[in-house]
Amino acid sequence: MNGHHATIAAGPGMVHRLCCATSTVADGTSEILHAALNAIDDQVALVDGLPVAVDRLWRRGLRSLDCGNPQARKAIRIVHPSWWSSSRVDVVAAAAAAVSDDLEVRPRSWLIRRVSKVEPEVPVVEIAERLIAIVGDDVVAVARRADPQSVVEEVVGLVDEMTCGTTATVLIDLPDSVTGARELATLLAGGLRRRGQRTVRVDDARLSRLALSATSDVDQAPPSGVDPGRVQSRIRMFAGLAAATVVLAATVPAIAVGGHRGVDPVAAAPTTILVEGRVALTVPANWTTQRVIAGPGSARLQVTSQSDREVALHITQSLIPDETLSTTADRLKLAIDGEPAGVFVDFNPSGFTAGRPAVTYREVRASHHVRWTVLVDGPVRISIGCQSRPGGEDAVRDVCEEAVRSAHAIA
Repeated sequence: MNGHHATIAAGPGMVHRLCCATSTVADGTSEILHAALNAIDDQVALVDGLPVAVDRLWRRGLRSLDCGNPQARKAIRIVHPSWWSSSRVDVVAAAAAAVSDDLEVRPRSWLIRRVSKVEPEVPVVEIAERLIAIVGDDVVAVARRADPQSVVEEVVGLVDEMTCGTTATVLIDLPDSVTGARELATLLAGGLRRRGQRTVRVDDARLSRLALSATSDVDQAPPSGVDPGRVQSRIRMFAGLAAATVVLAATVPAIAVGGHRGVDPVAAAPTTILVEGRVALTVPANWTTQRVIAGPGSARLQVTSQSDREVALHITQSLIPDETLSTTADRLKLAIDGEPAGVFVDFNPSGFTAGRPAVTYREVRASHHVRWTVLVDGPVRISIGCQSRPGGEDAVRDVCEEAVRSAHAIA
C-alpha cells in the first residue's frame, strides 16, 4: 500500500478510527455508526423512528471517518473482530468499497500481531462483550459467564492446547468499548503467567499509536464476497484467520460434506459463532443472516444457505426463569393444539437432538418443512428450526446437529 490509509476498527462494540490523534467523532456520526453496527445482521434499521437501509448507514458513517482529511477516505483499512462471520465482513467491506478507492480488509488479530511485532502464529485472545475468542490457526470461543474465574481457566486451558504446552507470547486484546475487558484481561494475564506464558496487553490506545506502522507486505488478493460489478474501487480481502474455522469450545466442528440442490447435503463451509441476545451457537460462516419479523411463526433469526434458499436455520429465544423442559413442552403443546391441523406434527415432549434432551416437532409448509428442537438452558429457552425441502432433511442434517449441539445461553 502506498500513502496514508485510514485504519477503522469495525467492532467490537463501536466503530472508530485507529490511525488518528483522536478517535472522537461527531455525535451524529457516532449515532449512525452505532445504529449500523447494532443492525449489521439486518437489512433495515430504525434511526430516529424511521427505517433506513443498513448498507446506507454504513456508507454514511464510514464516509465521515476521514481523519480530518477528505483524501484519507480514498484509502481505507478495515479491521474487524476475528470471530465475525463472512456475511458481517461483507456488509462492512461493501460499504467501505463504495467510499474508498483502495480498500484493505483484515481481521483484528492481524493488526494486533502486526503492531506487536510478533510471529503470525502467536495466539491472540480477543475479549468481546459476550465471548472471548482465542485466535490461532482456528478461532475458538468461550462464552463469558457469570463466574469470570471459570472462564479464565477455560481460556488458559485452550491456549495451552493451542501452544502444545510450550512457552509462548500471548497477545490479549482489550477494546475500550467492551465492558469489563480490563479486569478480565488482568485475570487472563495472571492465569497465563501461572502456566509459564508471557503476555502482552493491547488496548485501543496502543493500537491507535501503532496503527500507522501496520503497512501491508502482502500481494493484492482477489476480492471476496463483494460483487465486482457493483463495486469499482480496489478491494483487498485478506482471508487470513477470517477464513479459519471458528468453533465453540467443547463442541465438535461440522463435517464438511459436498452436495448440490435437492436432497443431497449442501456444501459445508467453515463455521462461525453466531451471538444473538442471550444465545450463542455455531452456524456456517458463509450462510446469510437476517431477522424475520413477518410471515408465519414468531420473530426469529434466519441463517440461510447460499446454494439453496430453502435450506436454513431459524433461531428464537425466550427468557423463562424457573421453567423446566417439561413445562416448556406443556406450553408448546397448548399452542400447537390451537393451530390448524397438519401444520405442526410429530410432537415429542421427550425427544433428543444431537444427544441433547429437547422438545421436538415438525412444521409443514408448502415449499419446505422445518424440524424444530426446543432446548432449555438455565433461564433461556432456545428454539432451533432446521428447514429443508420436503423429503430433503439430509441437506441440513449436519448443520442442524452442530447448531443444536453448540447452542447455549451466555447471559
